[in-house]
Amino acid sequence: MKPYANPGFLIFGMILTMALSACRFGNYSESPKAPEKFSSIEMFRTQARNFQTYVQLDDNTENTNTATPLSAIPESLLDNFTDPLYIAQPISTPGVKLFIGARQSDCFYNPEDSSCIGTIVEPDGTIGVETSSPFSQFGSNPACKMNLQMRQNGALDRTRPGSITYSDGTIGKISGDLLLDFTMIRTFQGDCSGILTVLADCYTNGVGCSNEELYWANQLFGLYARQSGVLRMEDAARIKVLAYMVHFE
Repeated sequence: MKPYANPGFLIFGMILTMALSACRFGNYSESPKAPEKFSSIEMFRTQARNFQTYVQLDDNTENTNTATPLSAIPESLLDNFTDPLYIAQPISTPGVKLFIGARQSDCFYNPEDSSCIGTIVEPDGTIGVETSSPFSQFGSNPACKMNLQMRQNGALDRTRPGSITYSDGTIGKISGDLLLDFTMIRTFQGDCSGILTVLADCYTNGVGCSNEELYWANQLFGLYARQSGVLRMEDAARIKVLAYMVHFE
């Protein structure tokens, strides 16, 4: 479920998404039908190998699960980190620019819906991205603010090129492997106990909650409380930081 366009609940600027008109890849075996949008699209082998989750409370108490089940990785991330994974380089033309800071970025490309997660691949293949959204109001209380940080550290390894053969006989070229630690950090600031208590109650019973409250209740507590166990629901009002890291190789 997607939240309504309520600025109190939406945080932008971290996972960068743009609509690029390309064909549906189906089994990921076709090339884009709008090559003018890209200077290149390459495929790399990669799989999630480790998933870690973390919580910090308002008294700086910390809890980490270094072996969170891979099945708990957010689908919104795995939609763009398929195996093989697509890395696209958009052409710098109006309407298809994607920036991280002052630099036009590459993107981890999802051919199913033409969305991108921005990244920057250096000429030597290394990836080192750290970006942060401004603190913005979270919920109905102006005193509660939240920001989102994204970190990417890794590299493209082109020493093992190869190919993949699909069920229809199509052969796709594999440029190598992606090794990457992908981290998302959500930080709360100010008086957030009220809205966090409301969301915890929505997660527990779901009665009388708006669509955006239900969305955020599942975003915050589905992963960190139910699936990874790093957060106790009785501590929901005391959340300061929620984070996860996925290791791909």
